[in-house]
Amino acid sequence: MSASFTALGDTIELKNGDNLSGKIKLVDGSKVLIETEYAGVITVANDKIKTFSIDEPVKIKDGVFTDAQYADAITTADDSKITLVKGENSKTISISDDLTIIKSSGPSSLVPADLIVNGALNAGAYYNKGSSKSEQYSLNGNVTAKYDLWRHGFRAAVFRSKDDQDTSNYYYTTQYDVDRFFTPSFFWQGNAQYKHDWIEDIKTKTSFGTGPGWQVWQDELSALSFTGLISYQKIDYRNGNDSVHPLGSVKWNYYQFFSGKSLKFFTTGEIGRSFNNDVDLDLSATAGLAYRLTDWLSINTSLTREKSTTKDGDSSNTNYNIGVGVNW
Repeated sequence: MSASFTALGDTIELKNGDNLSGKIKLVDGSKVLIETEYAGVITVANDKIKTFSIDEPVKIKDGVFTDAQYADAITTADDSKITLVKGENSKTISISDDLTIIKSSGPSSLVPADLIVNGALNAGAYYNKGSSKSEQYSLNGNVTAKYDLWRHGFRAAVFRSKDDQDTSNYYYTTQYDVDRFFTPSFFWQGNAQYKHDWIEDIKTKTSFGTGPGWQVWQDELSALSFTGLISYQKIDYRNGNDSVHPLGSVKWNYYQFFSGKSLKFFTTGEIGRSFNNDVDLDLSATAGLAYRLTDWLSINTSLTREKSTTKDGDSSNTNYNIGVGVNW
């Protein structure tokens, strides 16, 4: 029986005698998340588990501020200790409330060769009618595809808000990134962005850039990366003027899951200025929370801030959003 379950991947043996097989995505002090072919992602409380095993590389953290350990597999486990296997060596450690185990490609591995695609589509709306009428609508989505040493990302968003009959915000943005990894952390990025605004002084903004990036970390629960870009940017103003200039900017991308993977905090953005006096500030930033109702459905709230200060005109948009999202 043990051999047959192991062939299917990671295994969990419950105290009531039942067994689960699949891919264990996360182990923390209170629960285990296992992805199965027959029931999706299942959360199992630790006090219901007799033993579990993981047959892929893992990363182990015993507290936020401790150094991570890496192992090739976890061959045995009980309700108080686990055995880590690394090569021909093994090590037994105790399970604590602060212990976290996540799948990892290891500190010296490059991006996995398997194609991995994930993304989200979020929609939100607000309507209030009293002495005046206010409306706000938003739609945004993103798709990330990883294969071998390459990572592709596409983002798009549309925002519109009205007060009575006056439209105060109405614009859309698109962005495409392509990263080529040379080490597990260092990559080089190519970037293209476009924004069209129907209200502000800046009518359209187009840029193409390239530069180095650093993946500080990335695992099942969180990720942080920074990218420095040198871009060619063109701005068209509503009064008919335009400008072309070189732009330097820094991008960030961070997310962190809490309570297993039910709650996610995320922030992405870019801040920069031109190398001449054309653009003093070019800022685009988003921060938000997403609560997963199911594996694919979530409730989201976010704040998006867009601001450009230039010699010929300015653009400023702030949008609050609450709505539902579809994740894959």
